[in-house]
Amino acid sequence: MNVKRWSWVTGFLAVWTGGCLAASGGVIQFRGSIVEPGCEAAVSGVSAIELKGCPQAFRGNQFDVRTVHSVQALGKAPVNVKLIADSGTGRYYDQRYVLVDSVGKPIQSGAYVVTLIAP
Repeated sequence: MNVKRWSWVTGFLAVWTGGCLAASGGVIQFRGSIVEPGCEAAVSGVSAIELKGCPQAFRGNQFDVRTVHSVQALGKAPVNVKLIADSGTGRYYDQRYVLVDSVGKPIQSGAYVVTLIAP
C-alpha cells in the first residue's frame, strides 16, 4: 500500500470514529423564548379600528374603552367594541372593529382610549 492511500484510509477512519464518539453522549439545552410580533393597529373612518397581521395567539382578545372627551353630552353612556370583519383562520389574521353605543349604533364623535388585552 502506498503512502497516499494509507494516509487517506487513516484520515477517513479517524474522522468516522470521531463522529461516532461525538454522538455517543452529551446534553443539548435550548434557552430563550419564541416571540411573535404583535398586531399592526390602525384607525380608519370615524370609529373603526383595524388590526392587521395578528398571530393566532391573539385570538380571544378583549377591549377596554374609556371616554376621554365627548363632543356630545352623552353622559356615562357605555361604549362597546363590535367585530365587523374577520379574515379567517390562517396563521395570521386581520380584524376590523367599530365603536358602538349601547343600542349598537356606530359612535360618530368623541375621543376614546381603546386598550387591547391579548391572551
